Amino acid sequence: IGIVGLPNAGKSSLLAAITNANPKIANYQFTTLNPNLGVANYDNKEVTLADIPGLIEGAHKGTGLGIQFLKHVERCKSLLHMIDITDIDIKKSYNQVKNELKKYSSKLSRKKELIVLNKTDLIDKDKIKNILNDFSKNTKSEVISLSTFEKKSLSKIKAKLINYAS
Repeated sequence: IGIVGLPNAGKSSLLAAITNANPKIANYQFTTLNPNLGVANYDNKEVTLADIPGLIEGAHKGTGLGIQFLKHVERCKSLLHMIDITDIDIKKSYNQVKNELKKYSSKLSRKKELIVLNKTDLIDKDKIKNILNDFSKNTKSEVISLSTFEKKSLSKIKAKLINYAS
């Protein structure tokens, strides 16, 4: 499963929280310069995850080493699309990455996808529900919310990933 999203969405934090990987994690964009791999174990099953460095506008043309990163996404069976729930416009954040995937290869935009609204620990629970409901209306993909700092969230995402790995 390829973890995609904008820079600083929490991709590496998730990888570190649910796998044996130790990616570099920092509160600035472009911390991840190369894809990182990790294996998550849940219910006696293994899921391999690839933390793809943040995709920026123009990645399909090579901006920000985008083409090198997108080649890794091609090898993934499915995608976990990580979005920072505190972004001003999460729909724009989502569409920016989806457009880069599609412009690179229409095959990438058709991969099975789980959308994860991350960093829920930073906002009010009622606001999370409103954002989740509003965002979910316009997508066919499954959308969940989580915080990589909450054990309950991590168990929930591991259970979901089993379905996306096969």
